Parts: sequence; structure tokens; C-alpha cells
Amino acid sequence: MLERQWLEPGEKTLDWISQWKLPAFDGIPKPPWTAEQVWRRIGKVVGLTLAWIAGSVVLLIVLAFLAEGLSGASVDGGSGKKLKGPNVVLRGQGRDSVMGRMVTPALRCRGLWVYTNRRIAFIAVEGRTYGKFLSGSGQPSEFTEPVPIRTLFQVREPHYRYDGEADRLRRTRFLRRFKPAGVYRRISFADGSGVDLRRYRK
Repeated sequence: MLERQWLEPGEKTLDWISQWKLPAFDGIPKPPWTAEQVWRRIGKVVGLTLAWIAGSVVLLIVLAFLAEGLSGASVDGGSGKKLKGPNVVLRGQGRDSVMGRMVTPALRCRGLWVYTNRRIAFIAVEGRTYGKFLSGSGQPSEFTEPVPIRTLFQVREPHYRYDGEADRLRRTRFLRRFKPAGVYRRISFADGSGVDLRRYRK
């Protein structure tokens, strides 16, 4: 889809990563909410609350049936651990940094961060196709029609540089300890601010 709709002639995708929620911010304030986003958020919270109330009785019944079986089960803590770092980290030195000035409410949309041989960009995916598109579960035949997308953020060469891979740390929510978050591809701007994309592919 990117090749057909978005990439320019001669442009190649080096990496991409889906964004289902707001990226993590390191040294940069989060973007403000628009009125539309606030109302959409309120509607989502109300809907989830009603669904939780309706399903709580069913959940309690299921837990009651499972309690006896689970109480006698043994736990096998596997050797492999999945790192819980965010997919995307936007970093900088406050709102006046290059990255800080480009943070807008549009970054709250679902979409794709795309890194090519010419630019780093964030693309919003609209309509009902975003679920299959962002998860990568859709077959090519399912996207014969153009997918509605918008470019919300992009920086072109030579206004960024690739600084290689970086190991990031994350802080735990309750004990506030630092733990490994994963390996990231680091794209930086002139002042050192930039975008870190978690590396899932080599």
C-alpha cells in the first residue's frame, strides 16, 4: 500500500511501526487535546464503563468456576521475557526543541511511523481499514482500493540524521525503577532532539 499510494519514485521504506496510542515523550510535553478528541474520549470512557458494568456479573460467575481449578495449578515462569518499551519515543529538550515544536494534537491519531531513505513521517490511517492495516493481518488483495491516509508529520533530508541503534530504559510505574525497554533506531535533528523507533526488524 505504501509503495502504491505514498512512496515517491525511487523512495524505499527502511522501517515502519504502527501507533495505536500516543507515543512516549522524553523531555517534551504531551500535545494538547482538541475539542473533538475530548468528546470522543468521553464517549469511549462512558461506553467502556457501561460495558464493564454489564459484564461484571458474567465475569464473577466465570471466576467462581475457575477458582478451584486455578488454585491447584502450578506456575512455570518461562525463561524468556518480553520487553515492555513503547513503540515510539519522541525526545527533546522542551517544547522549543525541533521535535517539541512539531508535537501537535494530530499525533494522537492511529497510524504508521515510516522511516525511508528520504524522510521520517507519521501517517494517519482513516476509515474501517486501519485495524487490519496497522496489525499487518490484511492480505494484499484486501487493499485493492486506496486506503484513506494523511501525512501528519514529516521531516525530509538533509534535516535529520540516522544515529544508529540505541538501548533505551523505561521506568516502572509503581517502584519507579529503571528496566530495559528495548533497542531503538534513533533519528535525530540538528539540536539533538528526534524520534526513536523500536526495532522489530533487522
